[in-house]
Amino acid sequence: MFDKAKGKRQKAKVVLHFFLVTALLLSACGKPFNVKPRPDTPPPIAGASATASNISLEAEAVTDEDYLYETFEANLIMAGVLPVRVKVINRGTESVSLKRSRFEIRSDEPRAYKSIKAGEAFNRVFSFYGISLYTKRGYKESKSDFLSHAIDLSAPLAEGESRQGLMFFNMPDDIARRPGLRLAASRLNADKKESDDAVELKLN
Repeated sequence: MFDKAKGKRQKAKVVLHFFLVTALLLSACGKPFNVKPRPDTPPPIAGASATASNISLEAEAVTDEDYLYETFEANLIMAGVLPVRVKVINRGTESVSLKRSRFEIRSDEPRAYKSIKAGEAFNRVFSFYGISLYTKRGYKESKSDFLSHAIDLSAPLAEGESRQGLMFFNMPDDIARRPGLRLAASRLNADKKESDDAVELKLN
């Protein structure tokens, strides 16, 4: 009888210890990624620029993997996602719609890599790391902070307005690390023919 009671107490201690450890882990690791919110002042773009149909485009591939880990607490390139910092400037006299714009990355191989939505990029990174210990609230916060870094192309770009943020491209990590990548953009102005507003610029 004594042994049974002692066994129950030990079992209860083990269960209590498990829940305490779990609670501590969740309080420290409630977020799958501790993503830094997007800064109020975006960093300058040191890459190439091109202009077509009064739309100027500046872009550079974000390949500093230490910076990516410091910002997203994850190595996006290892997860098959290449972020590209992009700035779009409307130098015309009318508002421009960018909703139909297309972006893809080209290299020395025949295949091109199209941009993906920020939410899809987050899901790919999340799946790559296979994180299982997080809270629902922490997941939402991580994803919201991740999405805040993306450039918004849904709203029209007013005369003289500029907009900056990240685009994400699904591509193998060995391709993302190669020199000579190029960003091809088209349909930058929905009112112009696609052949008139297509540009291509070097990323690295």
